[in-house]
Amino acid sequence: SEANKLFCEMISRGLQPDEVIYTVVIDGYCKSGEMRQAFSLHNQMVQMGLTPNIVTYTALADGLCKCGDVDTANELLHEVSRKGLELNICTYNSLVNGLCKVGNIVQAVELMEDMDVAGFHPDAITYTTLMDAYCKSGEMVKAHELLREMLDRGLQPTVVTFNVLMNGFCMSGMLEDGERLLKWMLEKGIMPNATTYNSLVKQYCIRNNMRATTEIYRGMCAKGVMPDRNTYNILIKGHCKARNMKEAWFLHREMVEKGFSLTVATYNALIKGFFKRKKLLEARKLFEEMRREGLVADIELYNIFVDMNYDEGNVDITLELCDEAIENCLLGNTDNENT
Repeated sequence: SEANKLFCEMISRGLQPDEVIYTVVIDGYCKSGEMRQAFSLHNQMVQMGLTPNIVTYTALADGLCKCGDVDTANELLHEVSRKGLELNICTYNSLVNGLCKVGNIVQAVELMEDMDVAGFHPDAITYTTLMDAYCKSGEMVKAHELLREMLDRGLQPTVVTFNVLMNGFCMSGMLEDGERLLKWMLEKGIMPNATTYNSLVKQYCIRNNMRATTEIYRGMCAKGVMPDRNTYNILIKGHCKARNMKEAWFLHREMVEKGFSLTVATYNALIKGFFKRKKLLEARKLFEEMRREGLVADIELYNIFVDMNYDEGNVDITLELCDEAIENCLLGNTDNENT
């Protein structure tokens, strides 16, 4: 990284970095998951006679938690406490997040209770992190209880908090609860964003309820919330599934005009949809557009266009597509997004 280059340049010029500079570079390594380099720099810092502070250790603990090594993070912070350094809210939140990520929600809740005892009251980040864990495990009642507790404490939920709950309701099939949550947000003056609406749109598309999908999409636009890349990809796949190819094509053009890119799965859905409707010109245009974007089609699409070009007598193109299919699909040489 640029920060690391500057750090190395400082050392090469005989300049001595202070605690702040060491901590910034350590934090950078932790954020990128390079924990060996982070601890190496921490040890170097100590050897230089500098004392790491709670911000340094919070960065290290957060990095360990994000890598799933919560036990080492706990040990590190116990050692920090023995050294007389006081933990802060950011430190606790890092541990809560780490415990939730490895599925240890019970211990995360216990840690939140310990925070209160230690005089560090859980904040919106703490509650949102735990709600997210409960939502992902399908425990919506507990997630809702945390929201109530959060409100009772006078904490204001953020749009991220509501998005976590919305995703939880939708993933649990509780779409009516999701719509009630959206209404409540608007009543409280909390403006939803595209992510809020995307959760509802996606689930209605999965249920093939395109009427409800369209109503939510129109309501979203009426509120001045701009659709994002995910919104368009979800809608296009939904309309393709419902065989509304005219609407899917319109959304595709609008999406491209706004500078958004389609995912592999969206291209696959569009092309197969047009092929099934015998709209071969549109299917071919999209397939070529997809290839120009450097995206890799699935093996079914390659088979379609290999057969089509072979029947048309396009031998060179047929062989080229066969080679592509072998390299990209059969040899597993794909780094594309397939969602």
